[in-house]
Amino acid sequence: MKFVVCAAMASLCLISAPVHAQEILVARMITEVCLPYATRAQSFEKSIRAARALEFRRPNGSEPLEEWSSEIDLISRDGVWRLHIEEGTLEEGDSSVYAASCSISSRHASVRDLTDLGRRAFGDPERWSYAANDPRRWDRRTPRPDERRLAVEVTEPAEKLPAMTITGYYF
Repeated sequence: MKFVVCAAMASLCLISAPVHAQEILVARMITEVCLPYATRAQSFEKSIRAARALEFRRPNGSEPLEEWSSEIDLISRDGVWRLHIEEGTLEEGDSSVYAASCSISSRHASVRDLTDLGRRAFGDPERWSYAANDPRRWDRRTPRPDERRLAVEVTEPAEKLPAMTITGYYF
């Protein structure tokens, strides 16, 4: 009987260990790559270096980066997670706004998984706000929202993987 209990506990540990390791990787992707990039605390190049430190690489067959590139796709060593880092100008209403965004996606993570992750990471009501009618979007509370804004959104674009995108808007 003790053997069966020990075997069951060991199998649970083996199953949960990869899940726990994936959660740690995603947390590090958010805290070491995406949030610092979207808040402009680190540059495009430093964000790429931070992703490479997490053992991300460019996909096989991708074109060489140009000197003035403003976007890059990276994949994890095991091929499960993807990062898309991008910066540029967007049209918002009648004005142009500079945006720095970082998207996280995985072929193993559903919209629900990413939304749960977002709720755990950005669910602090003192720092983040969200609308009851849009549970997949969080906005950072800032003292000057007319100058800059930080938003996190989980989307499911047609024919693409679900993604969590962290975007900093600078007016």
